[in-house]
Amino acid sequence: MKRQWIVSVLMGVAALCLSGTTALGGSYRLQYKMAPGQVWIATISTQSESTMMGQKNVNQSKSMIEYRISKGPKEGWINLSARIKSQGASKESGGMDLSKLLFTAEMHQSGELRNIRYSGSVLPPMDKDTGEMPAGMEAMYEQSSKMIAEAWENAVFWFPELPEEPLQPGYEFEANHKMGMGNESMGMQMQSVSKQIFILDEVSEGLAYFSVKERTVTKSDAPMGGKSDTKTAGKGDAVFDLREGIWTDLTMKSRSKVEFGNMPGMGKASQELNQISKYRMEKR
Repeated sequence: MKRQWIVSVLMGVAALCLSGTTALGGSYRLQYKMAPGQVWIATISTQSESTMMGQKNVNQSKSMIEYRISKGPKEGWINLSARIKSQGASKESGGMDLSKLLFTAEMHQSGELRNIRYSGSVLPPMDKDTGEMPAGMEAMYEQSSKMIAEAWENAVFWFPELPEEPLQPGYEFEANHKMGMGNESMGMQMQSVSKQIFILDEVSEGLAYFSVKERTVTKSDAPMGGKSDTKTAGKGDAVFDLREGIWTDLTMKSRSKVEFGNMPGMGKASQELNQISKYRMEKR
């Protein structure tokens, strides 16, 4: 009788263990697992169609960013070094050379970024020997170069912060991001706030599939009192590789409405923009 009781207890414990394993197996912890010595390549493709004053403009671009991973300042952190290896667009680049920029940051396995920096300039040196230069032109030229670099800094470090708690299918998490560029004293600046919601749809063969929703509000100031307000709403899907610890695919379709005010030569106007952005990460 005593032996039967022990067997029953052991079977109950085993059942509880199996039940616990199933529950744990249905939850998934997201962590970035990029490791020192690795090299990753991000391919960013965009296609946009804008309408302004009855005129349509279509543009396509494709850029490749190389990420080199090295040991971080402490456990759980890595150092990221990134360069834009190639840039291609259906329109002229205006003399910009993005490959001259070097971006660096410290990244935690949660996606938190610290000490984000960049060096280099995308625009060629300004020719000062072509005659008398208008007042403030040199400073405005340098500010434009800086804003381009800051915009790409945000595009390079696009990785959303991950939740601390494990996720199950149907669960969601938010990734909020604030971006600022430019200088108020120069009359050229931009402030942007965005919120992304990632909803876990399913997990299959080590890949977590998400639906994504996004909303962004952007306010910009331009020289001579020009202003613009932009509201963007988008949705898409993303894939997170649980083994490698990286987003392998992210596709977003978005629609923006831009309201311009006091823009030189334009006055008040509006613009509509539809865009498809695709991110693809591959280990080299």
